[in-house]
Amino acid sequence: MADPRNSSPLFDADAVLRKAYFGVWLISLVFAGLAIWGVVRYPHWSWVVPIVAAVAALAANHRLRNANRRGETVVLGAATLVFVVVSGVMLGVTLRLARS
Repeated sequence: MADPRNSSPLFDADAVLRKAYFGVWLISLVFAGLAIWGVVRYPHWSWVVPIVAAVAALAANHRLRNANRRGETVVLGAATLVFVVVSGVMLGVTLRLARS
């Protein structure tokens, strides 16, 4: 059995993972930028949730780039997806809440 510490990250071998990494990175930055714009335009405490979710998605996505095992990749991919969805949904909820 190969030692996972000596193997290269799956990111280097999987083209789909590289494309997903870039897509999540881009979407998370857009969501974080929209949330920061929302804080400036409509100051409200609830903007914290989409900003934290976008940053968590970026952190999980970065960790996904260095994953060596398939199981780790699946768990981090699912976590990244959840954080991106939460960030996007909470952008809309927070915008309605802050504008009212």
